[in-house]
Amino acid sequence: MTTFKRRTLLCAAVAFAASVGFQPALAAEPDYNAVFPGILMNKDIEQTGQEMKPVKKDNRPLKLGFLPTAMDTYYQRVLAGVKEEIDKRGGAEAIELLVQAPSSQSATDDQIRAMEAWINDGVDAIAVALYNEGALLPSIRRATEAGIPVFLFNSPVADNPYYVSDIGYDQSDGGRAQAQWLVDTYGDKDVKIGILEGLPGPHTSQRMKGFNEIISKHPNFKIVAQQPAGWVRAQGLSVTENMFTANPDIEVLVALYDEMALGGLQALKAKGLNGKVAIVGYENMKEANAAILTGDFSATVDTGAKEEGRNVVRAVDEFLMKGNPLPKKIFVAPKVYDAKNIKTFDQTDYDYVPQQKM
Repeated sequence: MTTFKRRTLLCAAVAFAASVGFQPALAAEPDYNAVFPGILMNKDIEQTGQEMKPVKKDNRPLKLGFLPTAMDTYYQRVLAGVKEEIDKRGGAEAIELLVQAPSSQSATDDQIRAMEAWINDGVDAIAVALYNEGALLPSIRRATEAGIPVFLFNSPVADNPYYVSDIGYDQSDGGRAQAQWLVDTYGDKDVKIGILEGLPGPHTSQRMKGFNEIISKHPNFKIVAQQPAGWVRAQGLSVTENMFTANPDIEVLVALYDEMALGGLQALKAKGLNGKVAIVGYENMKEANAAILTGDFSATVDTGAKEEGRNVVRAVDEFLMKGNPLPKKIFVAPKVYDAKNIKTFDQTDYDYVPQQKM
């Protein structure tokens, strides 16, 4: 048979297969939602090729380093989720949890020292929350080169090519949720807003980016004051005092973290304005949750802190215990709580609840 005839027959066979609907078998997409409930796959991005590849490790316990930016109320909830998922896998016999907490949100040197120590000790995995990504990049690269996968959590801007997965939520979605609640609540009414920002950096900039994307489309909302309050309650109090002295007609106080909002509440109470000025917080801390029930807060955004911790361990399990690939972004959606739905929130979400092995 000539080459021409063989090509003619091959083309005819391909045409026939297409005409009757034959398609080549495609590899099934991993069902990540079965592992990470509520994962937003539209947030995922392409792998860089420089991150570690999955590997199934048989040594037990796996050593997991957990490194927040500081051990505040948010990270305590994340840690509770981490501990519960470790329980489900057999506790300390399966995963040994190593926790280091810097002295403050901006104590990047503490994070670098902890990461370098873990690299030297040869831990199996590191989960780290970034405040200053540039400063930690060399350590993340060294960990990867040493065969230690790095998982990020609560890290708003993850530009380095070495991390395996970024776990948490889109920080700008949190700001959008705050702004959308205002739009849904006040409609076309003219409203003056004061904003308590956090420390300058990606957490603040991403949350404000989302907030401004929504609020800029509604000119009836006017931001009359906007000042940093350092993520802490004491500064939330003092900044709110000064803000309302200069702008006594503010009708809504928006805070990018509940600690600052709770400080703002103290300042408003001292001025006799609690219940008269709406407070919209961020994080659904236990005290903020209670403040909604009493009417002192109007709303807060829950970003799934405990679920974030669960997803950290689920990711380690999939990547190192089962040897499965992971999406680059493991994000879930924030949720707004106000007087209408606050009683639906599960209060055990604030605490570590020991779990039985799966």
